[in-house]
Amino acid sequence: MYYALRIIEKIFIIYFTAYLVIDVLLYVNALFYFFVRTKKSKSRKAHDYTEHPISIIVPAYNEEVSIITCIENLLELDYPDYQVILVNDGSKDQTMQRVLEHFEVEKVTLDEPENTLNTANLLAVYRLKSERNLLILDKENGGKADAINTGINYASGKYICIIDADSVLDPDALKEVVRPFIDNPGTIVTGGQLAVANDVSIVKNRVQSARVPKNIWVQWQINEYIKSFMISRIGLSKINALLIMSGAFSLFKKRDLNEVGGFLTKINTSPYVLENVGSGKQTVCEDMEIVVRLWKYKRDQKQKAKAVFVPEAVLWTEVPDNSSFLFRQRSRWHQGLAETLSIYRKAIFEPSYGVTGMLALPYYFFFELLSPIMKVLSLIFIVIAGYYGVFNAKWVLLLLASILLTTAIIMSSITLLLEYWSEKHTETTRNALRYKSFKDWLWLLITGILSDFSYSFFKIVAQLDGLKNFMKKKHDWRKFERKGI
Repeated sequence: MYYALRIIEKIFIIYFTAYLVIDVLLYVNALFYFFVRTKKSKSRKAHDYTEHPISIIVPAYNEEVSIITCIENLLELDYPDYQVILVNDGSKDQTMQRVLEHFEVEKVTLDEPENTLNTANLLAVYRLKSERNLLILDKENGGKADAINTGINYASGKYICIIDADSVLDPDALKEVVRPFIDNPGTIVTGGQLAVANDVSIVKNRVQSARVPKNIWVQWQINEYIKSFMISRIGLSKINALLIMSGAFSLFKKRDLNEVGGFLTKINTSPYVLENVGSGKQTVCEDMEIVVRLWKYKRDQKQKAKAVFVPEAVLWTEVPDNSSFLFRQRSRWHQGLAETLSIYRKAIFEPSYGVTGMLALPYYFFFELLSPIMKVLSLIFIVIAGYYGVFNAKWVLLLLASILLTTAIIMSSITLLLEYWSEKHTETTRNALRYKSFKDWLWLLITGILSDFSYSFFKIVAQLDGLKNFMKKKHDWRKFERKGI
């Protein structure tokens, strides 16, 4: 038993040391990015965006609280050529009624698009009577991915931008996310920074104030977003190993989406989907699956590809403000991760897929999917080791100290660096950070450290629930109740 426990102990040491090293490397990569980006931002080329039309698709299901704010915001963006497509996915509340009452629209009949993606039935189509380019598609309920596919069928733009219906987009954000496509034709997807919209005041589609929230659940998500978006996604993007772009705000080429068969739904009959994924498949997190499928398609075609995270582009989105809704969301996210990795499991450690197969997919499998399992097993090991008297107190204390020290260094330095970096950018970018005083910064640092010994355990349980739902093949989107910005 003694030797077995020692072997298990070494496995945990190797795993968590690798976990820590990866976090530090991503952090260092993010630091390098900000220093280089600050210098390059002064000499960025001006682009002619008129040759790059964008169709913004807004899938909406029971969004009566936020839908008008969202659409009004999107109709005021600073971009020369774009359309907004609102897809009402069979809402059971007053979403459609509020839209029809607020906007002066007319019912129209559109020609059936060629090579359409198979979707739930379209019930009615409306257009604004004014010059503003808003198309409203009212359809039977089919889920978010199905609603997006309906929007793709009727989109006229070269690019497809997906926006959640509870969000407010910075007026300059489209220019930022389309820029990587212009600079590098191999770009397959871009996305921006998600800023927490809770306790935010919006006036004329501009953020007027962004207070540090008093709700601890919201505060912990701000900490989480800083680590996820401003460290992990920047680092993974730089080494071309980013496999997920937030479904709340992402941009694709319409041609690419059509070639890979659109977003995954049970009724998707695209030849590419049937051959590479199978019939009747779906996932509770469509955002990761579509990006991995695009990576696979480009690798199979021997084409260069790049996924780019753009922190200058900001989207304000509402997050859960209580434990129940947050638990559901985190459970769904982890279930979606498991579903996507299961679909593309043959690509893990496949040399022909380059960085995607040899680095990105293994990282998401070992250090994202298996992370909650390893953390629980390590706690069980500590209890058993203590019972048999082979408890390594020095190792545990070293681990706790490294967690505290790493969190303190990362949170304190990255927030200061972001504050300096944001001064070179728009007011919206600065507001997205929220901490504008020493008191705010100190609160962010304290809650960041405390979250490692409180919120982290909550998230582990939610992730394990997601794995349980994956094993049981449950498919519940588990949408949380919105309160509106």
